[in-house]
Amino acid sequence: MSTRSKPPFVLLVNPWITDFAAYDLWAKPLGLLVLAALFRQGGYRVALVDCLDRHDPDTAARPDVIPGGDRLYGTGKYPKMPRPTPEIFGDFPRTFYRYGMHPESFRKKLQSLPRPDLVCVTSSMTYWYPGVTEAIAHIRDIFPEAPVWLGGIYARLCPEHARKTCGADRVCTEPLIQTAARAEALLGHPLSNRPQWASPADFPLPALDLIPRLSYGPVLTSLGCPYRCPYCASWRLQPERITFPVRHVTRQILHVHDRTGVQDFAFYDDALLLGNPGIRPALEGLIQEDRSLRFHTPNALHVRALVDPHWCRLLYRSGFTTIRLGLETTRPDKQRAWGGKVEQDMFFRAVENLHRAGFRGEQIGAYLLCGMPDQTVQEVAEAIETVRRAGAMPHLAEYSPIPGTAAWRQAVRISPFPIETEPLTHNNTFFACRRPDFTLQDLQELKRLALEARRHGNRKD
Repeated sequence: MSTRSKPPFVLLVNPWITDFAAYDLWAKPLGLLVLAALFRQGGYRVALVDCLDRHDPDTAARPDVIPGGDRLYGTGKYPKMPRPTPEIFGDFPRTFYRYGMHPESFRKKLQSLPRPDLVCVTSSMTYWYPGVTEAIAHIRDIFPEAPVWLGGIYARLCPEHARKTCGADRVCTEPLIQTAARAEALLGHPLSNRPQWASPADFPLPALDLIPRLSYGPVLTSLGCPYRCPYCASWRLQPERITFPVRHVTRQILHVHDRTGVQDFAFYDDALLLGNPGIRPALEGLIQEDRSLRFHTPNALHVRALVDPHWCRLLYRSGFTTIRLGLETTRPDKQRAWGGKVEQDMFFRAVENLHRAGFRGEQIGAYLLCGMPDQTVQEVAEAIETVRRAGAMPHLAEYSPIPGTAAWRQAVRISPFPIETEPLTHNNTFFACRRPDFTLQDLQELKRLALEARRHGNRKD
């Protein structure tokens, strides 16, 4: 039985990005917002401080900040400040930045809050951990007695490094519901609704109202992926495939649209169209709503689903605007070795179906992996041309070695950098898996070829 006079107060923090390049391509801390919703529905008080708020007025007024800016469909540039380049990068010819709000603005926001009973900090890319460490240092300075827990992708993929480096009291590697249960035990105050949270499909809607200036809405209709691609950690982060009911999907979208008027929504699913029975009726229901919504798929769609022209027509009718396809490679041997999720003929048929449904070539992008340990420069160049000729836009996904994936051991063997001990070297811009036959200069030339292909449209020869 709790002896508290009022419910516990939990502060949730989305830390800075530290990198050579970063762009807000529909990126919100969805896991953190779901955790906030769990705490709030359970009766706790919550607050969010988002270091990646692109529209923070105090940051915009500071002369030492390079301003951000808004772009299409709710995306945009983060404000940024130059930072000393970490020594591990040597003379790498790029400027290192901290992206997000000014540190003094962050401190002011913290100081305006009551002392939290618990601080939950999230994390994303493994190589962004300096921003996590810096955020926790400020939290420690202002709330020295508050317990700080660190979760998120970096915490789960590199837990030992996080424990040694980031200054958190606890590194959370368990599912969100277990984190909530551990918080309940720490704080000695029952979460009133916890028995109802049997599955993520039963969770409350993400607490997007905690974000002061929302320009797009993140949507999640399922968790997990049926494939085990060697370069991807999705299966490790979420081993079980879970799909959400139709009502949960539509509520995520309509609730945000009703409250904010936001028209742009990005799906965060790893396998939106595969084994996901709720998505088709959800989209059909949204068409009936006639809300003029726009949908975007930054995480990529599985090509094999779009071999069905009915899917392509449904996506077009329901307002999908940005289509990204997970092609990765056009070499049949690599397609088989990398999980068998796509074949070249499937890709051509999918692109043709999308065009026939009404999509323009500039709306259809195909992700191509670039710099995998067993790739050649020539095969990436050929893939860029294949995508262009098919009538889509090639987008290079520079390979980042991820601990625990099947490709990790090979990356460790070939990389001249300490990727096992220093997550900074996982940075895809740095390209730690460069080698004599696939150099940093080769990578830059391939990026130029892909950009040139996008600029000149999708002429089919």
